[in-house]
Amino acid sequence: MSGINNDPRGENREAAPEQKGKKLGELKKKVQKVPLLRRLARNPFLKLLSLVFAIILWAMVMSQTNPDRTKVVYDVPLEITGLTELNARGLSLATESDELPSTVDVHLEVPMNDLSRATTDNVHATIDLSRITTTGDYSLQVNLTTVYGEATSSSVSSVDVVVESLTTSVVPVQVTTTGTLSENYRLGSIVATPSQFQITGPETDVNRVAAAVVEVDLTNLTADFNRSVVYTLVDENGQAVESANITSTIGNSVSVSIPVYPIKEVPITYESSTTGLLRDGFYLEGIEVAPSTVRIAAPQAVLDEIDSVQVSTIDLEGVSASFTTTLPLKLSGEVVWSSVSEVDVVVRVREEEETRTFAGL
Repeated sequence: MSGINNDPRGENREAAPEQKGKKLGELKKKVQKVPLLRRLARNPFLKLLSLVFAIILWAMVMSQTNPDRTKVVYDVPLEITGLTELNARGLSLATESDELPSTVDVHLEVPMNDLSRATTDNVHATIDLSRITTTGDYSLQVNLTTVYGEATSSSVSSVDVVVESLTTSVVPVQVTTTGTLSENYRLGSIVATPSQFQITGPETDVNRVAAAVVEVDLTNLTADFNRSVVYTLVDENGQAVESANITSTIGNSVSVSIPVYPIKEVPITYESSTTGLLRDGFYLEGIEVAPSTVRIAAPQAVLDEIDSVQVSTIDLEGVSASFTTTLPLKLSGEVVWSSVSEVDVVVRVREEEETRTFAGL
């Protein structure tokens, strides 16, 4: 029994040196590591190398998992579909395009690898009219599609539209002029082609249209006007009827033709206009016309051939006294305008006188 040590404190005394040795070894290892950490912290090359390895490791992890990321594609055009089907049912969209949002912002959930590919070119937002079958007010959902990822929402979820009956009407074309034409030129007859055309659209807007007005500026115009001019649809009061939902059979313009003729001033003559013989014993003292000149408009080639304009026939048969009359001018059929069409003519007739001498009275 004497060889057995029953004192527990004796076991602790024997274990204590071993534990102290372990702690000392761990402490030595820590001390040995400290200079290496310091060297790593002070070496820029090792820092950069560590960063590169970290980035490569992160890229490898991301390429394997390819997680979804949230992306907002801004200003995606909002398109209207189903108009053909709507019109085929005798219906028309009455809501103006400027009353609808032109673009929306679309929220996407996109795999990280495709994040840069998701753009407005492959993200679409539409409202569909093809299922509408009657007139009325509708709230239509904005439909979203995307090539990459999934579209989750948009800044506008729905839009309100009004649908009316599709109506057709024929409207006349009216040409108006502005500005002042030079006093040396004259306009011919204005011709619009076509003179009328058909419009189609929502009943309320179409019924307001009274005419299609075309405006032509005459300022500095010295040659024939032959152009296509954009028309404006107007109501009975001349106010513009602006509706993007109205379509026409001719597009948005008409062809306008306005001939422009130069003006020339020439004398009015009567020498070759008299006919018949005065009564015996009378003679023609003279003829006066008022005005004495006339301004005429015609194609330049025609004007070059005209030096004067004759008065219509002055009949002197059997005349024995002076008289005044109004006579038309003899104008060529190629003259399109004249400042006067008739003139006042004064014919002076005097009786012949004879002188005799009597002597020895």
